[in-house]
Amino acid sequence: MIHTRNYRLTGPDDQPGVVSGISIDVPVLRRRVLRNATLRPEQEDLLTLLRAVLDGTS
Repeated sequence: MIHTRNYRLTGPDDQPGVVSGISIDVPVLRRRVLRNATLRPEQEDLLTLLRAVLDGTS
């Protein structure tokens, strides 16, 4: 269990007061995949395009 003192609300640096997520200040001991997503063909195409852009291979 993660104690509430380890949670911190986060948001964009350029928009103070806007909350967009939660940061937890604890070490990651183990990462588990809950399930693999089943994507439709058009979603798979978009994911491939996004990965190419992020990797700089497009």
